[in-house]
Amino acid sequence: MVGEVGRVWGMVRASSLAYSGSMFDYNTRLVTFSAGLLGCMAGAVGVYLLLRRRSLLGDTICHASLPGLGLSFLVQVLLGGNGRNLGALLLGAALSGIVGAIGVLLLGKFTRLKPDAILATILSVFFGLGMVLFGVVQQVPEGNAAGLENFILGKSASIVESDFQMLGVASIAVLSTLWLCRKELQVFCFDTNFASSTGWPVLLLDLILLTSVLIVVIVGANVVGVILVVALMVIPPVAARFWTSQLQRTVCISAFLGGMAGVLGSIASLYMDHMPTGPSIVLAAALLFSISLLFGKEKGLVWRAWSFSALKNEADSEHVLRSIFEVLESLGQQPQPHGQTRSEGIAPSTLIRTRSWDGIRLKRAIDSICREGWAVRNSSGEIALTASGIQASLKSVRRHRLLELYFANLADLSPAALDRGADVLEHALDDEMLAKLEQDFISMGIKIDVPESVHPLLSD
Repeated sequence: MVGEVGRVWGMVRASSLAYSGSMFDYNTRLVTFSAGLLGCMAGAVGVYLLLRRRSLLGDTICHASLPGLGLSFLVQVLLGGNGRNLGALLLGAALSGIVGAIGVLLLGKFTRLKPDAILATILSVFFGLGMVLFGVVQQVPEGNAAGLENFILGKSASIVESDFQMLGVASIAVLSTLWLCRKELQVFCFDTNFASSTGWPVLLLDLILLTSVLIVVIVGANVVGVILVVALMVIPPVAARFWTSQLQRTVCISAFLGGMAGVLGSIASLYMDHMPTGPSIVLAAALLFSISLLFGKEKGLVWRAWSFSALKNEADSEHVLRSIFEVLESLGQQPQPHGQTRSEGIAPSTLIRTRSWDGIRLKRAIDSICREGWAVRNSSGEIALTASGIQASLKSVRRHRLLELYFANLADLSPAALDRGADVLEHALDDEMLAKLEQDFISMGIKIDVPESVHPLLSD
């Protein structure tokens, strides 16, 4: 694993040397790649926290690691050091985070507290303890806080080769673990009780997830800080949910969005004076979330509005086709499914009276069926169904009347309610369901009051 990271690092460094004349210097590339790796790792882990409804767990462990930083600094000073050893500080943060995670597990197992109350309790206690220890650190003459505030909000400019290599190793370890345990984690996150009852190692899976969160927090301390790293475990997974509902795709999209947030935030901080990299990355993640909220293909607001509008236009088109058929039927000019290329013309004013149509809405629906080739306008402005339009109108009438028959026989509804109910539900039924409904009526001996041309099952 270490050799693979070294090979990737060699490629990155070679690229930096080859393009040293570009607008990105070596340190900027280092920060950008590091932030991208952290975003990918945090985004992937955050999906499982979201499914477990433990998104605040990352925030809790972040705050729980603060006392470890202060204690590690004080211990180093007492042992004669200057308190600035990065490895010792990260070790202290890791141990403190582990204590916080164990506290969450123990309180959840041996108390009746709700998960949100447990997370809030651990977060508050450890954060308060961390602030007290940071106040003590400020009073130590040798240290002068030793730059510990950088671990809170991050200081990406201090990233060196060893930090990037640590991020690379951590990313490979965490992403590989999530991939190898993807099936187990899927069952564990969606239904913990089922996983436990069928013999899955629930405790081990919980520890794997907690360890992954802890690794993300510790290695992300230098990039965005232990406080802001939680944003990379929350925002990308939530944004990914607007694009897909499939788990593995959600993990991939979340990792991609997290990586993009890291890269874009790093680049933005390069061009904006006095803009720290950590907050820039979080703002970039928020921007990607806003884009997903609006344009996400699965649940985006714009997509949902467009889908609703398309369904509404489709329903109006079917209602117009059925209205034309019923008007012609009342005039004794019922369209035939075979041998008729065009129906008689109907004036739009007649259709308005049949359903109390709004003029603009009716015109939009008529334009739609004309574009589909189901109807044409003659020289006097009347609407006539084409051969394909006759077939479509027959299908619409059949669906509506079968549903009215269903409600009339199996529900105690008024005639007006029958029509309204059929109007609402008829667009959700396919041909297979309608054929089964017809067969059920026949088997129950219910008379089907549908014209023969609209009822192919009986005509056969």
